[in-house]
Amino acid sequence: MSDMTQKTLLDVRDLAIHYRTGAGPVQAVDGINFTIAPGEALGLVGESGCGKTTAAKAMLKLLPPNGEIPRGQIDFAGRDLVPLKGEDMRRVRWKEIAWISQAAMNALDPVYRVGDQILEAMQAHIKIDKAEGWAQAEDLFRAVGLDPSRLHAYPHEMSGGMKQRAVIAMAMALQPQLLIADEPTTALDVVTQAQILSRLAKLRRERGMALLFITHDISVVVQTCDRVAVMYGGKIMETGPVREVFGAPFHPYTMGLTNAFPTLEGAQRELISIPGTPPDLLNPPTGCRFAERCPFATDLCRAEEPAQLEVGPGRYAACHYPERVEEFRKIAATNEAWAEVGHRLNEEVISVTRREVVAKDAVLQVDDLVKHFPVPGGFFGKSDDKVHAVDGIDLTLRQGEILGIAGESGSGKTTTGEMLVRLQDPTAGRIVSEGEDIAPLKGAGLKAFRRRAQMVFQDPYQTLNPRFTIRDIVGEPLTIHGLAKGEERRAQVIKALERAGLKPAVTYLDRFPHELSGGQRQRVAIARAIVLEPRFIVADEPVSMLDVSIRAGVLNLMRQFRDEMGISFVYVSHDLPTIRYVADRTAIMYLGEIVEVGPTEKVITERRHPYTQLLLDASPEPDPAVEKPPLDSAGEIPSAIDIPNGCRFHNRCPLATVACGWEGRDVIAALSDWELAGHDRAALGTPQRDGLSLRIPAPQGALAARDLLAQVMAQRPASLTEAAQITDTGDALHLAFAAQPPPNRRKIDDGHEVACLLYPEA
Repeated sequence: MSDMTQKTLLDVRDLAIHYRTGAGPVQAVDGINFTIAPGEALGLVGESGCGKTTAAKAMLKLLPPNGEIPRGQIDFAGRDLVPLKGEDMRRVRWKEIAWISQAAMNALDPVYRVGDQILEAMQAHIKIDKAEGWAQAEDLFRAVGLDPSRLHAYPHEMSGGMKQRAVIAMAMALQPQLLIADEPTTALDVVTQAQILSRLAKLRRERGMALLFITHDISVVVQTCDRVAVMYGGKIMETGPVREVFGAPFHPYTMGLTNAFPTLEGAQRELISIPGTPPDLLNPPTGCRFAERCPFATDLCRAEEPAQLEVGPGRYAACHYPERVEEFRKIAATNEAWAEVGHRLNEEVISVTRREVVAKDAVLQVDDLVKHFPVPGGFFGKSDDKVHAVDGIDLTLRQGEILGIAGESGSGKTTTGEMLVRLQDPTAGRIVSEGEDIAPLKGAGLKAFRRRAQMVFQDPYQTLNPRFTIRDIVGEPLTIHGLAKGEERRAQVIKALERAGLKPAVTYLDRFPHELSGGQRQRVAIARAIVLEPRFIVADEPVSMLDVSIRAGVLNLMRQFRDEMGISFVYVSHDLPTIRYVADRTAIMYLGEIVEVGPTEKVITERRHPYTQLLLDASPEPDPAVEKPPLDSAGEIPSAIDIPNGCRFHNRCPLATVACGWEGRDVIAALSDWELAGHDRAALGTPQRDGLSLRIPAPQGALAARDLLAQVMAQRPASLTEAAQITDTGDALHLAFAAQPPPNRRKIDDGHEVACLLYPEA
């Protein structure tokens, strides 16, 4: 037995979890098996509702009151956790198994400082005095890349990425043997996500911790886990080493998932969505759970559940036909196979051929668009500060093209999208549509413009009125604009729903939003946007909340409307693989400015602006053949109230020159990193900033201060030292920096422009 515990830390056998409901037990997890070795990372992948979070919560006995474990074992470090209750189970939590939840934003108590919360978690399990606990908390914050002074902050004073790191630090506080991370990066943008994932991997290596990583995102699993278990409908379909499973899948469901993911570095290929929805776990089907949506299902599959068969070293798959895998892989890569399933399920599978966009007239012309938000504050609630959300951008949207806008959270992309459809009023600048400036429009003029411009939002759950039927939701724009009523209105609603892939539309008319899945709701939102046949649609992250298998269908819809109806789209997203898949041209935004714009393939393959390079380095890659180095440190996006000198990206740019805009606060950031790395800085006092300049007290004399400052600044590009004019007054150092203008956009190639000093101005 002792030999066994060395090899396996967690051994889950035949685990079933049911939720009691009025209609009977929902069999959320139905007999799953998996193991995790010490120090190993296992990814648990699957669509919403497949039971992955339920399975993880069972490990910590965190199920809701109506959840129960009717059978199975959870063997952790040699003992079964299933019978444990109350205090016995509490001893296991945090100390042996820690948990990072999906919404770290909500995992912290808003009324306590973050440091006190970490201390409380420690003191609940081990005897430790406050000073020692605080010192440990500082070490933990350094380990996750946070300044220890942030321990004094309240959660609302931290960004999303910082909160997520604080929660990771809290989970590591008692050095658990197993960390369960439930979609820990879903709500974060790609750069923050990449930093957190590389931080988790580093902590795992250094502390020999095992990780159970739950997500629906294949690309994240490929980059962070050793092995993967693919779940569907409460069962595990396939397990094995992660690059083998996604490189050469054995189960048709895994094949479907890999076809639905766009790649960034890999070859461009057609995305295929999986038609249908997961099975109802109140009355699960008798045979294979995936049979209804599987292109290869036979009567045997519908009648008998397949056993887990060993299909290779350390690889298992629950499929009746492992010997036909080569044939299945070939067929599963074609649109026809899935279209056949769609036909069987009354759902259209859209396939779109790529085509070159011929330059046509502009549908929208945006010149020097600005949006500033006033910052409340000051003695009388007035303040001169403002948030520079969008700061003087120029854009053209042509007829029948999809324009992608990419950038991190806080770069201004959503604000731009909302101004284009006049959901927000610009502070300055022009938005010209059909020859008229829409910025000053009011009343009838604005209503006429609204007919030409529509918006599809990120959250399909909040954008549909729950008290309206689908017929009313899609028909409402027709009524508002007085375009159709009665029978004609019904006909137009049906046409819009069918165009959006909801067939037969008649079966959807009298349903309410809560009766539809997330993907179907997003299609209803798209049907509502196209029912007026607008000239352009702004789609703000329309697939970020959808499951992988249905995401492809919504992306293909946009391309279909562009081709068939000539509708132009502005597609706003931080997800570069999907932008590469749908957009003809792409604009990269950073802190309210467009730093690079051009044909999408050019922007992605040539990556002229260093910020574009950072975004691409940070995007996880689903292609198992591509190994990406982890992104260690990319800094935080600066405040939009206190705009950086010169180029706004200079403080995170590895190629910044003397003319890029170095300033005093870059030295403060370098000092903070120096301290974060645990170095002594006694020779330098607390810096005082005055505009671009800086005064740093020198308690041990100017010579010692200069010497240490040189070491600190050497951690940054050499141009920082060159840009600083340093003088001393004996008791302090004074650093002066020159004010620099932001770089203009330079033309690199036909239609490709970049705002960066590394390129000559034409």
